[in-house]
Amino acid sequence: MKKITSIDELKKEASNPNGDYSDFFIALNFGARSSKRISFDKESNTFSVINEIDYSYQDDLTEEQLRNETHIVYAIENGALYKYDS
Repeated sequence: MKKITSIDELKKEASNPNGDYSDFFIALNFGARSSKRISFDKESNTFSVINEIDYSYQDDLTEEQLRNETHIVYAIENGALYKYDS
């Protein structure tokens, strides 16, 4: 697994040439994980997120929306966002 340390690193790790999602997780207390599938679209500069716990979906999120509508940026800032090894 790879720790994600910045939004720019998240953009790089979530960008795939065919638009596929990459697998990430937020490390929670007591070893629990909140799994996410994240994709970044370079053309529109937006993120799409699938929350694995309930398969809810958030599409076309700007960086500001990612910060305000998810826990992803908070997790990055607190050293808790990781990418699963591919």
